[in-house]
Amino acid sequence: MIQQVEYDIEDIEKFLDVHENSLLNKDSKTLEKLLSVQNKISLIANINEHELKAIITNLQFIKYNFKDYIIQEGDISQEIFFILSGECHVFVKNKKVGVLQSSTTFGEGAAIFNTKRNASVVCASKEVTLLSFSINHENIEFCSSAMATLYKNLALQINAKLERMNMDLIKK
Repeated sequence: MIQQVEYDIEDIEKFLDVHENSLLNKDSKTLEKLLSVQNKISLIANINEHELKAIITNLQFIKYNFKDYIIQEGDISQEIFFILSGECHVFVKNKKVGVLQSSTTFGEGAAIFNTKRNASVVCASKEVTLLSFSINHENIEFCSSAMATLYKNLALQINAKLERMNMDLIKK
């Protein structure tokens, strides 16, 4: 089971710091900061640094305000999100089905498998800060090891989510 890693203040400051400084050389500085805490993001943990650079694209930091939609159910988009700070609520057919907190990845399934979003995610705190990125599918054939690790990490995340859901059902 994947354990959620709590972020140290230093790690969050690294992310937020690069957000302020990323306007000059956005791609390399942002990627450098991502690499410095890569293993705390379970989806991309243990991927070779060079291959990670080849498969990650559109890396950016985004802030949303209370009640802003981050993704909408039924949309097709390629972004994967990692919550740096704040909290989000998950809705399926306008019914709240979950809460996502700091150090949580979401949107990975639809992005990796190129399917419609199966839920809406809305900012539930005053503000949420996210790391957003996409997978460059054009480099898959050159980075098979990285993609294998990515898919393994995704399977582990899905398993962990199912285990949490099962435990929640047992408690009811």
